[in-house]
Amino acid sequence: MQTRKHNRRAYVAVLVALSLVVVVSFVAIAVDGGVLLDDSRRVQSAADAAALAAAEDLYLHYQSGQGLDSGGTAVAAAQAVAAANGFTDGDGHSTVAVNIPPLSGPFTGQAGYAEVIITYKQPRYFSGIFGHGDLPVRARAVGQGRWVPFKNGILVLNPTAPGALTNTGGGKMTVVGVPTIVDSNAPDAATATGGGTVTSPEFDITGTPGVSGSGTWNGAVYSGQQPTPDPLAYLPEPDPSTMVVQSKNQTHFSGNTATSYTIYPGVYKGGITVSGQATLNMAPGIYYMDGGGFSFVGQGNLNASGVMIVNAPKQNTDVINVNGNGLINFSPPTSGIYKGISLWQVRSATNNIYLTGNGTSSMSGTFYAQHGILNVTGNGAQDVIGSQYISDKVVLGGNGGFAVNWNTDQTARTRVIGLVE
Repeated sequence: MQTRKHNRRAYVAVLVALSLVVVVSFVAIAVDGGVLLDDSRRVQSAADAAALAAAEDLYLHYQSGQGLDSGGTAVAAAQAVAAANGFTDGDGHSTVAVNIPPLSGPFTGQAGYAEVIITYKQPRYFSGIFGHGDLPVRARAVGQGRWVPFKNGILVLNPTAPGALTNTGGGKMTVVGVPTIVDSNAPDAATATGGGTVTSPEFDITGTPGVSGSGTWNGAVYSGQQPTPDPLAYLPEPDPSTMVVQSKNQTHFSGNTATSYTIYPGVYKGGITVSGQATLNMAPGIYYMDGGGFSFVGQGNLNASGVMIVNAPKQNTDVINVNGNGLINFSPPTSGIYKGISLWQVRSATNNIYLTGNGTSSMSGTFYAQHGILNVTGNGAQDVIGSQYISDKVVLGGNGGFAVNWNTDQTARTRVIGLVE
């Protein structure tokens, strides 16, 4: 019996060849695509880290550079971090561009911002069947490193106290142009008991409803807000060991209208008291009250431009008390890390600070007492008593009118570092 023999055709070989193309294509997508995804993450992480490094450098040199990298240190910091993460500019595989200020995006041309763009050339593996040349992987990040005024008029830090912000007077108190913030979660966190008026563009209060009493809160009241952390917590305490000791015992000045005294920055052990009709002139700088507090009362004049008074009390009676009937001109330092701060009470102290306007007061700057109580009284027509209050509690009083006049040049700076793109 004979059987018919069929000619074998290369169907199998052709099918295998075609299948191999499909298989290799899937392998190329899986392998090269997976590598691309991994590289994309690595490049983005490196760009983020480099932008943060540049931002930190911009902040550290903000007082001299004003957010610009005139010395090139921010660019160098970004390049070094990128290299530490495996992306070195100009090595044949990577380019790292650092633009200060940014050349694209919403922060184009703005000082205090750093743009980092990393491009990495990934070699092809199985995807070489589809084309030639490296596959570019690109990532971009923008960081901010700024030292800027904290934009609020009153910040009350106590997290739980009722009446953390209290108005006991019948007068009118105004916060000009910026919010009032109360961190207390008590339902009566802000209390007005004297029938007076407190005016602010807005009141951001953690407690609900947050306000109570017979007085008037003139402005939008937002209850249930998240508490605001202390914006000056990053600043170190003023160090008396770096200052000249000006007095080893309490310093007291008094006299008639013809009497004038001039003092200089440094440590005053036992504090300073001024009474009578004498004029006190304080040269610019930091005055550290090592116990005893600072008291200015009477009819004399106070001239204190570019001054920060530090209260380091040893007992409860060591307070700051400015309550004069003469001309009071008091303004903060214009440079240095304490720029914009007129009064600083050491953070551990719970002592009171008393400030009274009597119609001839011009006081500017930030009054800072992290755990202290700030008592402000206005008896004049419209005194300006400070640019900003930051303290554990604030008590407002008096039957006159006074204002907290926020000013970008006479307010404490806060640190702002982070990614914005």
